[in-house]
Amino acid sequence: MPTWLILAKGQAFFFALAVFVLGLLRLVVLTIWDILAAIHRAGDPHVPNRQILRQTLSWLLPVTRLHRARPAYSLASFGLHLSLLLVGLFLRNHLDILQADIGLTWWAISKPILDVLTLVGVAGAAFLLLSRIYAGSSRHLSKLSDYLLLLLLLNIFASGYIAGRDWNPIPYDWLIVFQGLNGAALLLFSPFT
Repeated sequence: MPTWLILAKGQAFFFALAVFVLGLLRLVVLTIWDILAAIHRAGDPHVPNRQILRQTLSWLLPVTRLHRARPAYSLASFGLHLSLLLVGLFLRNHLDILQADIGLTWWAISKPILDVLTLVGVAGAAFLLLSRIYAGSSRHLSKLSDYLLLLLLLNIFASGYIAGRDWNPIPYDWLIVFQGLNGAALLLFSPFT
């Protein structure tokens, strides 16, 4: 296996993963600190903790909120996130790399289902990117990082899908390096957006 492929699959990925995990841990700690500071400033010892927890959890899986103000945008966002999690965590190729590198694995979802989810991810990322470009309300709220994240996600989904096809016109190793570097960039970038 070429050295650049080993670096993209190994050291670069694990460095990006470490930055991602530490960055998310930082965000969790800062969020908890802000919550505790807000409770202290409020001076009310009777905070409705169950209601706050229930509302927070309802936003983590917003299935009941998809039909609200922007249903197409919400559905595309939900589909993109669901695809990203399921394909990223349950694709056999990803699990084989994980097992080879750290000895950890779990069951995989069948490839035809993940192929459909990958196409859902491509469609969701493309829709969100185009709506940020062409919808004035989204364009005015979007930052450069919003566009870059969606481009990285499109690259990851599209290159992974093409790499798994028999008709793939691009050398497999090149696509996997491209996908791996985009994945590492996404992991590095995510905690800071």
